[in-house]
Amino acid sequence: MAHNPPLRLLYLTNSRLPGEKAHAIQIMHTCAALAALVQVRLVHARRVNRAWLRGTVDLRAHYALPRDVPRRALPSLDLMPLVQWLPAGRPGGYALAFALQNLTYHIALLLWLLFASADVYYTRDSLSAALCLVLRRRRVYFEAHTFPASAAGLGLQRWLAKRLDGLAVLTPVLRERYIALGCAPQKVHVIPDAVDLQLFAPRAQAAARAHTALPAADFIALYAGQMYAWKGVETLVAAAQLLPAGCCVVLVGGTPEDLPRLQVLAHGADPQRLRFAGHVAPTEVPHFLAAADVLVLPNSGLTEISRNHTSPLKMFEYMAAQRAIVASDLPALRTVLVPEENALLVPPDDAPALAAAILRLQADAPLRQRLSAAAAITVAQHTWDNRARRILKLVSGDVA
Repeated sequence: MAHNPPLRLLYLTNSRLPGEKAHAIQIMHTCAALAALVQVRLVHARRVNRAWLRGTVDLRAHYALPRDVPRRALPSLDLMPLVQWLPAGRPGGYALAFALQNLTYHIALLLWLLFASADVYYTRDSLSAALCLVLRRRRVYFEAHTFPASAAGLGLQRWLAKRLDGLAVLTPVLRERYIALGCAPQKVHVIPDAVDLQLFAPRAQAAARAHTALPAADFIALYAGQMYAWKGVETLVAAAQLLPAGCCVVLVGGTPEDLPRLQVLAHGADPQRLRFAGHVAPTEVPHFLAAADVLVLPNSGLTEISRNHTSPLKMFEYMAAQRAIVASDLPALRTVLVPEENALLVPPDDAPALAAAILRLQADAPLRQRLSAAAAITVAQHTWDNRARRILKLVSGDVA
């Protein structure tokens, strides 16, 4: 009996791997899940890595992947690390360095694609998608995580919208906007992010606190992730200063560029009520989540990406860890979180409301248990394996 050969899928990304940001985790887990179903090859940029990641060579172990992902790193001119040494003009320096890196990577990708072939080309980079279309590659799919704000970005996306074979987006609002831009509705499908349920399975709190050196007796509200302004961590820092003794806010993550901003904001705060854990390896994050009583997702409502575009990995990780969640009441988060059912939702950018919700959960253990149990049921469908199946339905044209 003849067997059809496995589908060959190229995942193209101008990303630093390993990377310190959530998109690196998302890319690696998406590709690892796809690799169980099809023949995947991840093509990414060779870039100068952050100092604490330069010794990382085993990405499967670093990201706790279920299987290896074949990769090809393409050269690019990465001058980003040099910009920090400029005496002035760093914003312009970063813009120029990124433009050079992006251009040289895509030149390398162009040359590589001339001799490569696949059944499906999948990317979250609009320029990579455009390059595949210019080269007349068939079955080109784009995964959109934002909506362009500039005239040039809108023009490129409008050109892509009429030519892509399909588009995956993270939220319903993104779907509506790409359809309005000219993408055929049947080609645009909402595929949110996901989580490894086994990696983030519930753990004993006492053991997790010993492992992370967090205070054994405090009531801990914890945030894990990047510290960009739109993540709303400033609101959590302000809320921490409204909490009573014995209630502690822990911030996990951030880069050397972001942490100083928050540390200045927290100057004078009681160090017993606000702790910075800094960057930790992805495999350490589950221990920190397990150490918490409450997990906080304080996204700001002041930016479009936060209100309508994001599908935060941490939201699914929080749910899988089975700790009560307090989150900002935003459309993007309401696609998964239901107020008073699997999370408490509060007005964004409102420190007193955030502090009040944390104190409400501190005083009500049954409510914490009810919310976390409901979240565990909700998140069961949001696995990387299920996400991979939805992507394959999209690229096969079999999405209802």
